[in-house]
Amino acid sequence: MLRRAIALAVVFLAVSAVTVQAQQTAAGPPSIPVADHSQSECSGFIANPDIPHDLFVVGGGDDDFHSVVRQFVKGGSVFISQQKGQNVAVGAEYRVVRPADELFLTMRYQGERGAIRRLGKPYEDVAVVRVTHVNPEGPVAKITFSCEAIVPGDTLVPFQPRSIPEYTVSQPLDHFAPLDNNKKHGRIAASINNYGFLGDETVVYLDLGENDGARPGQRFRIYKVLPPHQLGVASSQPTPPETVGEVVVLSVQSKSCVALVVASYREISSGDYVEAE
Repeated sequence: MLRRAIALAVVFLAVSAVTVQAQQTAAGPPSIPVADHSQSECSGFIANPDIPHDLFVVGGGDDDFHSVVRQFVKGGSVFISQQKGQNVAVGAEYRVVRPADELFLTMRYQGERGAIRRLGKPYEDVAVVRVTHVNPEGPVAKITFSCEAIVPGDTLVPFQPRSIPEYTVSQPLDHFAPLDNNKKHGRIAASINNYGFLGDETVVYLDLGENDGARPGQRFRIYKVLPPHQLGVASSQPTPPETVGEVVVLSVQSKSCVALVVASYREISSGDYVEAE
């Protein structure tokens, strides 16, 4: 009797496993978030037009000597510039950003500086603050989230949370599929922190934006265009484009978009090209 009960239990578990597997297969590959909260909120961006510098950090608590190199971290408080006509209210949230011009003084490929300039002005995401006091001397805000430390002079813009799109996990792409001229093509203009070589989960900035029809959740394959093979003094043979990875768009600006590398088949470089999937 006991053996029969055990046998029936084993059969039941096996049937259940097969059923679950069949359901998962029928449902197709899973969809997962492209990025986590920190990756999304600390991705940086290239703004066009430039961001106004109307509100900025002038200092903060525990800074008796008003040091220009003082840094403020999560949990601390900062003082916001008091500008005429600015209506700063208790409870208002702001994103703290910083121009990233110095990050891109080193060029990772020929023409990088000009490519970024055509897209707008690059910014780093620094932190998020919430206004706790509006005193006669000026507003005070608490740092509720930080990508890095705030320093005096950092700019404040109204906080808009970034939605995180999902994408469907798929098999690796054909590494040598021919290009489709009917699809949208662009380039990795730069990457976060101006990395030269990129891999999985690296934030990149594409030279395709809202004006080009780019949208959050859109997928692009990354490919390299290499020089032709020389066959002799006066002849050569073109090199086929090689697919080296995939990116999914996180957020979109007017002339550029922020994307995350979700697959890399070998090293990816700033300056590599992308094609819409």
